[in-house]
Amino acid sequence: MKYGFLFGAGAEIGYGLPSGGKFALDIFRHDVSESKKAFREMRDGVDNTTNYASFWLPKGFKEKNISSFGKTVFQNIIRDTVEHNRKRIIEKINRFDDIAKEEAAAMKEEGIDVDAAIETLLGRELDNIHMGQTIAFIEEFKEGNELFNSSYFSALLLLYKDKSILDDDRRRELGKILLSIIQLHVGALSETLSRKINDGLFDKKDDEIDLFDDIGEIIQLNYSSSGLAGMEYLLDQKSAVVSDNKGKCLRLAQRIIESLYAVVLDYKSLIDANWHYLYSPATDWAKFCKICIFLLNVRDYISKAVLRANPVAKSGYYHTLKDAVSHGQIEIGAVATTNYNQFIQDILDTDVAFLNGSTETWYDPYLNRIGDRSQLTTSERHILVPLMFTQSGTKPMTSIEMSIKYVDTYSKWRDSDKVVVVGFGFGSDDEHINGILRTLIDVDNKKIIVVTLDTQQPDETIVRDIARKLKVSKAPNISVLQVDKDGNSVQDQQNWVAHLA
Repeated sequence: MKYGFLFGAGAEIGYGLPSGGKFALDIFRHDVSESKKAFREMRDGVDNTTNYASFWLPKGFKEKNISSFGKTVFQNIIRDTVEHNRKRIIEKINRFDDIAKEEAAAMKEEGIDVDAAIETLLGRELDNIHMGQTIAFIEEFKEGNELFNSSYFSALLLLYKDKSILDDDRRRELGKILLSIIQLHVGALSETLSRKINDGLFDKKDDEIDLFDDIGEIIQLNYSSSGLAGMEYLLDQKSAVVSDNKGKCLRLAQRIIESLYAVVLDYKSLIDANWHYLYSPATDWAKFCKICIFLLNVRDYISKAVLRANPVAKSGYYHTLKDAVSHGQIEIGAVATTNYNQFIQDILDTDVAFLNGSTETWYDPYLNRIGDRSQLTTSERHILVPLMFTQSGTKPMTSIEMSIKYVDTYSKWRDSDKVVVVGFGFGSDDEHINGILRTLIDVDNKKIIVVTLDTQQPDETIVRDIARKLKVSKAPNISVLQVDKDGNSVQDQQNWVAHLA
């Protein structure tokens, strides 16, 4: 059978590459100096005698300062995170022990028994530590009280409370972490409450009196203290030395707060809010520089992360598929990905459609053209940016090159017997891809197989959730294959490709 394939971020976690919020955190931590240099070289290389330089760029652009995003952008990121992920934030923080246990287990694999360290310092078993009877939110915030019933959070609070356990520096740092977690929790709880109040200010009202329609949001949240401290801490933090039990406990707290922010952090607001400045350098030079440099820095980070991970030398979904193709078990119709890394193409040795751009895909905002760098390099020497966030900018979606890529991918998937989706979340940010899948399922009556990590849920529940996200009516055209972290079916331990073959 001939299969079409779509690979999302989940397909590359096994290759040692970060994803989601961890990816965002690492980007903001990444040194921007090389990206600034790359931008400066492009700026200096522009031909001053062209229409591009005279009318698209500001006068004296080669002498103007260039700058990158600073900490002032983080408040907007936190605001977007809290606004759109409030329920998820509350849920994750209330499940503090689950996150802490995962981090403690990871530390144990590194030879660090942090549970024993906590119990030694406190002289109590972890399972016997709960602060829920001592600390609780007010009635309006009671949804968040599970945090104080958490054994790990309670233990960290007790470590902070007893001034004789930690030295001043480590106690101060632990205090920052605990306060940041509480602030993020309160921010999410406050956002939920303020929305409830603003949506229902009146118990009764006369709908014909339009004055009531113009009241707007009376109660608004101050986001400057809702998770911003935690964000700033993560950007500046240095890993705690784990030479003693006190250092082990602090390192656990650091890992937990990073894991929390990695789960809920929404960095796309930064892109969405600044993408349009790519088209107005003459009037918004500073913001044009910032978004260009940010995209260059994303590319630099991803490229270096891939080099460090050396995925070609490892094994994962791509290698498994390659082996199946080599043995004649699978015929590939078309491969597409929402990831930005080129190594999928190197491993599979086939053409891959990078639907959200890639590290080697570039964009010329002036001409609204997409291609590799050599294709876009002209005698005018335009300033180019890496294309890696097509869902955040409408202009690239209208370029002829991107249109062809989407149409070609759709046609090849339609001509395949089935389409296999691996590690893709069907999120709203990828609606341009969801639309293709929706057409395949509902219009073309195509069967879609979704390979996903084991969720401990029945297949039919997962199918129903996917159908809801895709807004399709023909849910029976969707099937699910739940796999473990190694890509083997949880039902019979065969690898995922064997199930297709």
